[in-house]
Amino acid sequence: MRLSLAAPVVAAWLAAASPCLAASQGPGLPQLEWRAPEALAPQVERLARFDTGRLLAVMRLVGLEEAGPPIPVVLVPEDAPLARDTPQWIAGFATGGRAVVLFPARTPSYPYDSVDQLLQHEIAHVLIARAAGGRLVPRWFHEGVALAAERAWTLGDRAQFAIDVAFGGRIAASSLDGLFEGDVATVRRAYRLSGLLVEDLLRTHGSNLPAQVLSAMRGGLSFDAAFETSTGMSVDEASRAFWRRRRFWAAWLPWLTSATALWTLITLLALAAIARVAWRRKRRKWEEEEEDEIE
Repeated sequence: MRLSLAAPVVAAWLAAASPCLAASQGPGLPQLEWRAPEALAPQVERLARFDTGRLLAVMRLVGLEEAGPPIPVVLVPEDAPLARDTPQWIAGFATGGRAVVLFPARTPSYPYDSVDQLLQHEIAHVLIARAAGGRLVPRWFHEGVALAAERAWTLGDRAQFAIDVAFGGRIAASSLDGLFEGDVATVRRAYRLSGLLVEDLLRTHGSNLPAQVLSAMRGGLSFDAAFETSTGMSVDEASRAFWRRRRFWAAWLPWLTSATALWTLITLLALAAIARVAWRRKRRKWEEEEEDEIE
């Protein structure tokens, strides 16, 4: 997750705390600088074992050969003003291309399975921002690319997506960013749609698409111009193509989950059961007739 409003507060934390540990597992990989109060030293010691080699996939996806300057990772206790001003369901966020903030006392929520995965995701946001040269990248693309580098979409994710399509309605990519400002359920939907939209773009235009778009932005283009240059279509055109490819779910899932469909299924099962009983009776009658003929 990326939060920009907290940037001044994070900057104050960075100025007040000196790096307590730096970690990097290879040349060109991101170097992490851990900053935290003394009380959170045990959490820093555990998190500092994070393997930055896992970020190679992110760097390849966004087209970075060098990660750039060290990335501060700030650990914030729950009694700090920044923690009190941040919703409890947010366990961490990134401030553009500068730093990552974690609240170690909180349990990561969807789409993260662990603190390590959360850390990887937030560092990915820093790398995406650097690959774009600091220019504004839409939230949906930011989140979708970060997710694409770290996870495969499960059957459960796709089933929930189908429900989103059927009952939540279609939504244009340009409107996706607004969902990230909603409640927990709405934010989860925003993650899911962003991730699947970017996955669809990678499948359609190739895995080098994020690197192409971000490189063009680094060269001075806006996101919309860089996207159209890289794909040959506008963001809205790509979004409409994405939904067209999923027309089946939009058309059929509301019926498949309706009361009519349920009673239709019950009726078909009942008819099948009746037919099965009738078949067994007929078969038994044939067997009895054959036995009579033998006698």
